[in-house]
Amino acid sequence: MNKQLDISSDWSVLQDVNDVGERLKLYEDRDCTQVGPQISEWEPLPALEHLQCLLDEQPYWGRRLRYFNQAPWWYRRLIKLDNSETDGKILLRFSNVDYFCKVWMNGQLLGSHEGYSESFVFDVSNVVHSGTNILMVKVWSPWDRQIRNDDVENRTYMVERRLVKGTYEHDDGLIARDVNPVGIYGKVTLSIHESACLAEDPRLSVWMDDQGRGRIIVRGKALGCGNDHPSLLRTLVRDPVDGRVLLDADKQVQGSFEFKAAVDGVTPWFTWDLGEPKLYDMTLSLDGEQVESRKIGFRNVKLDRDESTTRFVLNGKPLYVRGTSYFPDVYISRMHRMRYLRDLQAIKMAGFNLIRVHVHVEKPELYDLCDRMGIAVIQDSEYNWNQPRTSEWAETFVRLFVSTVKTLDRHASVFSWICLNEPGVVDVPKGTQGTAMQVSPGPAIYREVTRTDPTRPVIKGSYCADDLTSGDSHNYTGSLDTPPTSYTLIDGTKEKFNTEFGFDAPGYFGNLRNLGTLTERIAALEPLTGTLQRYQTELLKYYIEHYRCQRAAPNWGYVQFMFIDLCPQSFYGLLDWWGQPKPAYEVVARINQPIGVFLNRCSKKISGLVVANDSPKDLGQVSVTWRFVNSQGYEVLKGNASISLAPFSSVQIQEVSLASQQNDGDDLSAYLTLCDGEKRVLASNSYDSVFSHPEHPSGHPVRLSHEFGVRLYSA
Repeated sequence: MNKQLDISSDWSVLQDVNDVGERLKLYEDRDCTQVGPQISEWEPLPALEHLQCLLDEQPYWGRRLRYFNQAPWWYRRLIKLDNSETDGKILLRFSNVDYFCKVWMNGQLLGSHEGYSESFVFDVSNVVHSGTNILMVKVWSPWDRQIRNDDVENRTYMVERRLVKGTYEHDDGLIARDVNPVGIYGKVTLSIHESACLAEDPRLSVWMDDQGRGRIIVRGKALGCGNDHPSLLRTLVRDPVDGRVLLDADKQVQGSFEFKAAVDGVTPWFTWDLGEPKLYDMTLSLDGEQVESRKIGFRNVKLDRDESTTRFVLNGKPLYVRGTSYFPDVYISRMHRMRYLRDLQAIKMAGFNLIRVHVHVEKPELYDLCDRMGIAVIQDSEYNWNQPRTSEWAETFVRLFVSTVKTLDRHASVFSWICLNEPGVVDVPKGTQGTAMQVSPGPAIYREVTRTDPTRPVIKGSYCADDLTSGDSHNYTGSLDTPPTSYTLIDGTKEKFNTEFGFDAPGYFGNLRNLGTLTERIAALEPLTGTLQRYQTELLKYYIEHYRCQRAAPNWGYVQFMFIDLCPQSFYGLLDWWGQPKPAYEVVARINQPIGVFLNRCSKKISGLVVANDSPKDLGQVSVTWRFVNSQGYEVLKGNASISLAPFSSVQIQEVSLASQQNDGDDLSAYLTLCDGEKRVLASNSYDSVFSHPEHPSGHPVRLSHEFGVRLYSA
């Protein structure tokens, strides 16, 4: 009989402002409030979240937040156990601690941990006793001091991030300068086992081989069973629709084990636009006691890469990626299932079939929902721009990301791993020839991730399009490029697969009017909001149509940056931080569906129409109509064509050819409609101003209020 105690509530905390708690043996629960040691009093915590969210009224900006990271914090929890709860194997589990921690139970050091996204476990069987037990945790997430080449003018890019946590100090309109999350969050549990148990969550590898057979590997460590008494692991896989048993297998296990099985008759998991995200029920039992129950999916994913192609193939079918980056809140502790569900429903409604979890790891609930909803995931590591070049740091980085790979291995939705994000930005030479890609940590992390998970493709360096172990590009022409450029400069360019493009514009200003000092600082932006939103909308429309008109020649998809603002004053999202859509959302949702119709245009010329079908459906004969109207409302051109639209295809229609009449100052609106044989609308598109392109907003992107972490846009 096993029992689990949730000890996630009733904690107290103090900040050790002089970092002397260990020398004073605070872990022995000493009272250090007498005159002399200058230790703070314990104060109760209402929940386990990042401390900034609990102890500061506004955790998203302000120099006062730096204080949270200038000294460590101590957590205290009393655990009362009776005699019946101190027998057998007793495991203490933390789901998340950000970032460094040491853990003591009853004055005894259990161990330490580094990271923020991975759970960890201590065996406290010989440490706890009946009565009151005292659990103490020291937690800290320090600021970095070392700057490459002492280049203080470019600290945002050149600071050496010692913590493997991605985008902290990403002070360029994404995360404010003074925000560095710290604290225990998620769940803390004490599990009591009278019989055999697993030391930690098992690692599950689930995929479909090239012959269409399902494959499962279960890895773990069984505790509480001696060499003479192995335990029995039962693995059961059922179809939840008809109850059919696909696998029912037993294996004797003791200590570390690995169980492999082939599963026949599986239906593959697809993204929502290619088919059904088919999932099966899987349960694991140890000596009759259930230790794992979850949904699993079988799928085969490959990434075809050469000098001219970067293409995902899912279960033998080509996948055109219509993706968006996802980083919904700088404080991951604030996320929960319903927030994820709200965002993912909006993502799916907008036509996206993939998210890129950008330079961080989300809670397990996100990946479970992506499995269920048929939304693919590209998972980044936490490498971003510039890290220490020591072998010690590289080993830590590799270890932590490999641990992430093992944890997320179980999810059908996870398609690919990204080892390094933009590794060439600060290297000399830049790009694929820089130190990060060629020396450290690139070769080691690529090798270890590929070895750890041979069932998924691995992107070594995102933004290294010419590297055949990478293959994707980032493009901020007309956005982050300086001096200010026009997005129409992408005319005539080609990209195999883009994983970053976008522009930051404020959302609904009504949500930004009650934020105290931030509202005051950005007041001048309010009259500019319409202009900024229009520029964001037009840029995203231009980019997406540019890519879709190059479907398979050579483009195989794009990932817009990003879906939702990750804090109130970070404006890259299609939705603001409160989840309210910006004007760009509606436009993107129209042109981002599996079936679309677009003008094949450059800044001053239209050379035809393109009809795209990313779905596996053969649509047969379809009709396309077009209509162009000038600013006076007069029809300039109209027409229609009948075409055959096969699965996974695009068709170019050459009948439409127009050039901008620059001399008369007139512009055109355009309206496109695609219908099936029954005259049902399959897709539509419209252009308010075909040849008129707004100018890159003044002051963007170089001006920033660093204390508030907000883009200022104008002089």
